[in-house]
Amino acid sequence: MATRPVDRSHAVCCELNEISETSRATRGLVSSLTALVNTISGGEPPSAPRRREQESLDAGDVLAGLRTDFEENEYLWSGRITAELYDEDCTFTDPTLSFAGLSTFERNLANLDPWIERFVPPTARSVELKSLRLVDDGAAVEAEWRMLGDLALPWRPRLDLGGRTRYTLGGEGGRISSYDEARARERWHREAWAITPSEALWMLVRPYRGDGGEG
Repeated sequence: MATRPVDRSHAVCCELNEISETSRATRGLVSSLTALVNTISGGEPPSAPRRREQESLDAGDVLAGLRTDFEENEYLWSGRITAELYDEDCTFTDPTLSFAGLSTFERNLANLDPWIERFVPPTARSVELKSLRLVDDGAAVEAEWRMLGDLALPWRPRLDLGGRTRYTLGGEGGRISSYDEARARERWHREAWAITPSEALWMLVRPYRGDGGEG
């Protein structure tokens, strides 16, 4: 848990921001950094067929598993997801990236993990699950959350990011078929952030002051 007081002035926004609103430059930068991390970490190993613990899940199973991932695993930082909840062909979307495949998602998380552990160790980060609920007659789960982390860099930046995620339960065996942090405005969201991706990147390059402001 981060110990310095939280400056909320940089994490409040009137609307949640979606992938269609993210600048091409920001999306390109994030895509390039992801590719670079994957290259440094090595190629994708051949994947064996996944063995499922359960043939099918009901909506309550998924809801309980997601709550564990948020509250115990702090997966937004740690990357420790319960793979049993997701369809193999699940699509993953946030305001900067979109791709398909549970194995790809797991590989990206595994490659990022050493960097996260080095620069945002468990004692300097937290995840708050604000709400988690079934919607659309049990066809989807919607979560609202906040992640906070103090980065181990000389200028001591702080990332304070609020957002929402929609998990659609359309996969095989009732599993999650889409994990969405950005979506067109006719729906509540896929995953949407309370600040723009550019603002999130800007948090990483400016110092955080513990006296209630940032540099």
